[in-house]
Amino acid sequence: MPNKRIRILAEELNELISKMEERDQGISDKFESSVPSADDWLAAAMETYNMRRQREKIFGGADLFGEPTWDILLDLFIGELKSTKMQTTSVCIGAQVPQTTGLRWIAQLERENLVCRYRDQDDSRRVYIRLTDHALRNMVRIFYDRCLMMTGRQKYSPPTLSQLVPGTPDYEEAKEILLSDAIARIRTTNPGSRGLKDN
Repeated sequence: MPNKRIRILAEELNELISKMEERDQGISDKFESSVPSADDWLAAAMETYNMRRQREKIFGGADLFGEPTWDILLDLFIGELKSTKMQTTSVCIGAQVPQTTGLRWIAQLERENLVCRYRDQDDSRRVYIRLTDHALRNMVRIFYDRCLMMTGRQKYSPPTLSQLVPGTPDYEEAKEILLSDAIARIRTTNPGSRGLKDN
């Protein structure tokens, strides 16, 4: 009799373990499908960039809409997503600002720990600019909702997160996990950024 009872309990336990594994796999699959790819982030950033250029074209000039720091950050974000090394000249062209203006704002962004410069490993005369991890995280946060909306994805809400209140430390911690995953995906697509440390 005790052996039969143990067998029944063992079967129930195995069934419970199987259900838990299926649930965990479902959560994992949901998380994987809810995380945008680097291409998804690029599409969202390019839409914003193109809208800004279209706005200048239609209204007849960039002087009406001067936001050089945002244009520089946006251009560097797109460069990061395209795995393109960005030199000062190309950043100024992409941001649609004269080089003197661009250099001034790049220096300001550097002081704010939003961009950093690094030398080419093959030619030390070449200097590139990239977003710091802090700035990249903020750009991902800015485009998070837009990117999910464009790709038709839903915000990742596993059962534990759905019981949390937005704005609480636990909820923010769960959201940071998703943002960290997105940043890791973006950085791994850009070989030029690997191994670089923010100043």
